[in-house]
Amino acid sequence: MKKFISFSLGVFALVAFVACEQAATEASATSGDPVLDAKVAGTPAVQTSADNTPKYNRPEYQVKAEAMARTNVDFVSDEYNFGQVESGDKVPHKFKFTNTGASDLVITNVKPSCGCTTPSYSTDPIAAGESGYIDVVFNSAGKTGVQNKTITVTGNFEGGITKVLRLTGEVLKKE
Repeated sequence: MKKFISFSLGVFALVAFVACEQAATEASATSGDPVLDAKVAGTPAVQTSADNTPKYNRPEYQVKAEAMARTNVDFVSDEYNFGQVESGDKVPHKFKFTNTGASDLVITNVKPSCGCTTPSYSTDPIAAGESGYIDVVFNSAGKTGVQNKTITVTGNFEGGITKVLRLTGEVLKKE
């Protein structure tokens, strides 16, 4: 048994070494052509913009958020601890925010870290001084133990186009 374990560890180390060497070779082999280099490195294809600078393909919701005037947004809280719930319970929560900037806020996408969390939000612009909500429902079915779920919100936020909201708590085994 010890020989088998030693052999297995040796094979694993060899495979890891070869993979690292191959990645290092590919990373150092740049041609200066961003499209060719992207293909070699396995990254998304690169396009050039009107001023001939490289422009990476990005999801439409990110491109839209980056193109808009930025605005400040204050969330009442960016984290919600739901405490303890039994497996199978659904936990709803509203993340309230206020547009404290001068431009309309447009939320272009809301993406949870897993399928157990379902968000909903308005795609209508939220005027300066107005408030809104991002509603989420965490479904604890099939879960147990400490939970830490994230919801990534994309919009025309000042300081970056994403905000991360968190749901935390503990799911107890149903009795």
